[in-house]
Amino acid sequence: MSSISGARGKDRQARKSNAVLHDLDMYMERLYDDDVESKQDGAIRILHLAMHAMHTEQLVENEALMALLSRVLRDDYKKNSTLTMTLLRIFWCFSTFVQLHPLLGNYSIGATTLKIVEFEIKRHELCVLEEQTCAQWSTTSLEALEKYQNERKRNRKRIRKQNQIFLLIHLAQDIRTERKMVKKNIIMYLSKMLDRTSANLQLVVLAFLKKLSIFQENMDAMIRLHVPEKLVTHLNCSHEKTIQMSLKLLHNLSFDPQQRDLLVKNSIIPRLVILLKKPPFRASTLRILYHLSMDDRCKSMFTYTDAIPIVMQLINFPQNIIAKELAALTVNLSLNARNAEWMCQRGGLEALVKRVIRTSDPLLVKVVRNISQWTYRSQEDTTCTQKGTWASLIVPLIEFAISQQEKHDFLVEMIAIFANVTPDDIAPTCSWDQLILHHSLVPFITKLLVPGFSQDDVVLEVVQWISTLCLEPKTIPLMVTSKFLRMLQALFHGKAHDQEITHQLLLVFYRLLRYLNTFDHIMDGLDFISDVIARANTSNIELWRMCELVMDLVIDTEMQRYGRIEKYGERIRQLRFELYNAEYLDAFPAHPTASM
Repeated sequence: MSSISGARGKDRQARKSNAVLHDLDMYMERLYDDDVESKQDGAIRILHLAMHAMHTEQLVENEALMALLSRVLRDDYKKNSTLTMTLLRIFWCFSTFVQLHPLLGNYSIGATTLKIVEFEIKRHELCVLEEQTCAQWSTTSLEALEKYQNERKRNRKRIRKQNQIFLLIHLAQDIRTERKMVKKNIIMYLSKMLDRTSANLQLVVLAFLKKLSIFQENMDAMIRLHVPEKLVTHLNCSHEKTIQMSLKLLHNLSFDPQQRDLLVKNSIIPRLVILLKKPPFRASTLRILYHLSMDDRCKSMFTYTDAIPIVMQLINFPQNIIAKELAALTVNLSLNARNAEWMCQRGGLEALVKRVIRTSDPLLVKVVRNISQWTYRSQEDTTCTQKGTWASLIVPLIEFAISQQEKHDFLVEMIAIFANVTPDDIAPTCSWDQLILHHSLVPFITKLLVPGFSQDDVVLEVVQWISTLCLEPKTIPLMVTSKFLRMLQALFHGKAHDQEITHQLLLVFYRLLRYLNTFDHIMDGLDFISDVIARANTSNIELWRMCELVMDLVIDTEMQRYGRIEKYGERIRQLRFELYNAEYLDAFPAHPTASM
């Protein structure tokens, strides 16, 4: 039997290889026969000609041939799937040339192909129902079991043929053709094909969906048809190219917030983290994870996976340059407190700082800043054990910041880190007063606050850094001089339009006023209370509250020192009276007293 089947295969190959352009009319005549075998033979020979590009021009210019092929395909696709497949393969050969797409459109090949797809999908669904019915009855008798097994075999053969047909779906490169296909529900058909197990078919379907996913209306249709959920399951398959194409489509979908919600609900994060370990999928996976990490509620989900250890390992690769997607993902993840804590474990923060200093990576320095925000906020908890986190890192960071002061973006991030490093963060091996002396930080700070020298974002971070330095009593004598205080007051006047800088400057003065040695300097030498009173009449609630805190501190200090309210307290009382009764005082002159 094997020798007979082998001989038949050789005969078919011989017939196919004997196809010549000179006999094209004879092949066309066979397509008119009622015999299916004759039609199939003619179609195979024409296919052999179409597979050679040298014949393409002569074939497509033959109007009789093109009309015949399109008519047979249109009329016979329900009768014989093998013939349909052969005809579609002929048109597929033509469709590889973009210049021929309008010609194929003239013969309605795209519309006919969609009808074939719809027909085959419906037939497949009916066959599945029949198979399920046979399966239910298969336990009743041997005859029913045999019928079920035969039906199942027929369906498997039919599915393989359908998969071959679906492989020939024309991937429209013309946007108008693509829109026509969308109007005819191509997305619905493609979504149903995602359930098939043929890897080659899935690649074609995924590529088509990826092309369609750049339009929002198509993405909405994919949501309705549960495409995101199906794609998540594709990540578990063993076919590498299918996974890669699924990731590319998921990347397109992940630009849409609604799609991201669906993906997260279907547990995509753990599956992507697993793929992150495999180099072939890493680039696409990082892009998708970056998009997912933009949502605050998703950041915490990474904590329950191996994402943080994997990301930290990837960052610490010896190469000087890392992927921007990796760095951006790390920035987003470090905004979450639990993620930041995990990044610090097992020497992670030390390794990260060393890499920043070595490579001057502008994104990784943002990660260090985010971690410093976590250590700063964690100290608000009285039970916090995060003490001395920055003790071994602060000196290298200061030296690096001074060396990078000409680079604006780096300088902003580095000073923001210093603003978050409290005395407890560098104790007991170090203190801010020692650092100020050993690294000449006061001239460095003063230089950055010279009017016009630094941009506003740098000025804001420097002011916040000064506020942190004021938490250490030993820094006050080293830092606070009459010149320094006048510079802060000039900055207070010059940046009055910037409410954030004004707010932070008020916090600096509030902390300085708590030291009795600087209280008189500020109140008498600068007449600062006049500035506070002038700024208190503001519509900004946070700014008004800060002014109130400063004025309350002034009154409390006078009460402690003199046992009564002195001149500054009286001025504050007068201001508060006028603000509280402003409406009445404004109206009072409008009602003059009656003449005596």
